[in-house]
Amino acid sequence: MNKVKQLFVALGLIVGAIKTAQADYSLNLIKGVTKVSNDVYDLHMLILWICVFIGIGVFGTMFYSIYHHRKSKGHVAAQFHENTTVEIIWTIIPTLILVGMAIPATKTLLELDDVQNSDMSIKVTGWQWKWEYEYVDTGVHFFSNLDEASNKARQLGSGIDPRSVPNYLLNVDKPLVIPTKKKIRFLFTAADVLHSWWVPDLGWKKDAIPGFINEAWTYVENPGTYRGQCTELCGKDHGFMPIVVIAMEQPEYDAWVKKELADAKKGADLSDQSPADLIAKGEQIYAKNCSTCHLPDGKGVPGAFPAISGSAVVNGDINAQANLVLNGKGAMPAFGKMLKADELAQVITYTRNALGNKVGDAIQPKAIQELLPKSSAPAKPAADKPKAEAAPIADMSKDDLVALGKTVYGSNCVSCHQAEGQGNPPMFPALKDSKVVNGDINAQIDLVLNGKAMMPGFGHSLKADEFAAVITFTRNSLGNAKNDMVQPATIQKLQAALPAEDDDE
Repeated sequence: MNKVKQLFVALGLIVGAIKTAQADYSLNLIKGVTKVSNDVYDLHMLILWICVFIGIGVFGTMFYSIYHHRKSKGHVAAQFHENTTVEIIWTIIPTLILVGMAIPATKTLLELDDVQNSDMSIKVTGWQWKWEYEYVDTGVHFFSNLDEASNKARQLGSGIDPRSVPNYLLNVDKPLVIPTKKKIRFLFTAADVLHSWWVPDLGWKKDAIPGFINEAWTYVENPGTYRGQCTELCGKDHGFMPIVVIAMEQPEYDAWVKKELADAKKGADLSDQSPADLIAKGEQIYAKNCSTCHLPDGKGVPGAFPAISGSAVVNGDINAQANLVLNGKGAMPAFGKMLKADELAQVITYTRNALGNKVGDAIQPKAIQELLPKSSAPAKPAADKPKAEAAPIADMSKDDLVALGKTVYGSNCVSCHQAEGQGNPPMFPALKDSKVVNGDINAQIDLVLNGKAMMPGFGHSLKADEFAAVITFTRNSLGNAKNDMVQPATIQKLQAALPAEDDDE
């Protein structure tokens, strides 16, 4: 009797669990908030019911035949090898079904890929483990990270109940803001490894691949907040790379753009700060940008991410550490493009005076600003400075070009061609001892300017000084010694002759 009671209790718990799960999960797709997402849902339901109908017909016929023509009723199996009529029927009917399924599927796929006549473009770059957004038309540019509350709660031993954190692991510090009733074109790429940008309410996802540009678009009718995440296994903290999209009415969106541009013009706070202030603020910068790899206590992950505690780099020359943080090396990204000068000064000072280190020195934002290449400043909107009226760029020494080129290479080329230029054959050729890099410099410039096959053209994505620098760097580094260079002014003239990015559309 007790066993019967236990069985009923267990069944009650299972039913309760199922009801609870149904409150949070669904077996079917969601409709989303865009026409594309609704079209995808409708296509899914159409194909599903076609499959259900076929399944019922096929298995119903099978079960009926097996039951009513069984041997016990005296039926004898017919002996024949083929029937032309039957074979024609079971060839034509599936063909018609497949054609009937292919027509709406093709229509939906063509709709998904139609990025023409868009009102604005946003470039999305995946990083381990954050998203970079660049509004091509306005010049707004920022990085989006996991929000601080989720980041603290996810740490082992934090003592924080994740259920107490709103939108746990699905919230960010800076969301992507878009206007409603506008067709928005997205350009996807990655700076390090494969990522995949997915917001279910928009109805699609797109892979972000180093060295490639993928396209997608959306049109959101009503204001709202829509959440998603990376759906590619992109590293140890893959699960902490969420996406938040906020759709606003056009007046609110315009006000947001104006505020973002005003904040960007302010730049970094270059005033001197006390060591105590640098350390206090640096702790927050470290938690958001560094603790993922080096861990909150600075112990690192042996064999993958070096420890900060007792590090020879952190306890050594402060300028050498600053150079490493700004320009990156190997698996470490270049934070000179991600953080402001004051934030960099704060996190560097923090690591040297915390996490088990007691160097006792500090670096000021002004010193960091001098180390940052001028080209790293946020780009102004195209309307502020027409392409045809660009002033000539002053010549640079070969050493300066190589130094800047190393930074540009680390941000744009290293993912495919590797840190030492060894490439990843056969997909990504080596730059070391490359016939292109060691050949005619004009041929190399043309290749990098316009791209070829799998290599994108960098004519529009790099500034003239960055372009000249990376060409000079590859020809005088990575095992190459051509001992030549190209000046930014030369590149500037070539870029001026390029057709506008939208001309191909």
